[in-house]
Amino acid sequence: MSTPSPGEPLRGSVVVPAHDEGTVIDRCLRALRPGDDLEVVVVANACTDDTAQRARAHGVRVVETAVPGKANALDLGDEACTAFPRAYLDADVTVDGDDLRRVLDVLREGPALAAAPRLRVDVSRSSWPVRAYYRVWTALPYVTDDLVGSGLYALSREGRARFGRFPAATGDDTFVRALFAPGERVSVPGTTFTVHPPRTLDALLAIKTRARFSVAEHDASPGAASPAAAPASAARRLLRRPGVWPSVPVYAAVGLLTRLRARRRLNAGAPAAWDRDTTSRTAPAA
Repeated sequence: MSTPSPGEPLRGSVVVPAHDEGTVIDRCLRALRPGDDLEVVVVANACTDDTAQRARAHGVRVVETAVPGKANALDLGDEACTAFPRAYLDADVTVDGDDLRRVLDVLREGPALAAAPRLRVDVSRSSWPVRAYYRVWTALPYVTDDLVGSGLYALSREGRARFGRFPAATGDDTFVRALFAPGERVSVPGTTFTVHPPRTLDALLAIKTRARFSVAEHDASPGAASPAAAPASAARRLLRRPGVWPSVPVYAAVGLLTRLRARRRLNAGAPAAWDRDTTSRTAPAA
């Protein structure tokens, strides 16, 4: 990978919000491979571990705050960054630095306003129900058709101008994706990013309840704009994939249970628990 000489413009910036991510921040930054052409800001928010120290060892800028919350961390990262396009990367997600640079180049060239690499889910350490769930989920149009979110998205300067500060809501991915029509966002061919899902069914139910809550919370907010649901399109897609049919009952059961849990939380007026998954934040066995 070539990097620009001193004085040449940056390819873009990356904001990495991180709350007690000492077990995964090295994995994230090693894959990213920060360089002179890429401005990386890790926002260590309300950390009680060594996240900040580990991040500094990679030569990136670290902003520390005692205030918890992802929205505040994203805002602080924005304030610290100087370049566009700008990517927002969860610390437990991995993306090859060259792939992310290609995504930033796509946004610089336009006309897309939001972009991300293609999603890959690493289920190698997950239990069979979790693998079954993601076998169906990754076949859905939501994932296969220009997904922007699920732990990584990038915005052009014009795209970022669509909103001010990040809302103090459960899901920033849900909020951001809803701002862009399908023609304004793109999943860049030939690039990937990797999500490391839960290892157990209980952990999967927890994070998917949080995800369902974020969608319901967004839809209930005044003036909310959400991508139109397309259950018929999803059904047609699955009908053409007989290999995933045995996994559909697991996917449906998880969807029903998490929808009920999320709706119960929303109706009770209770804030969503963060439902942090710790099972995917452990080092693989030697």
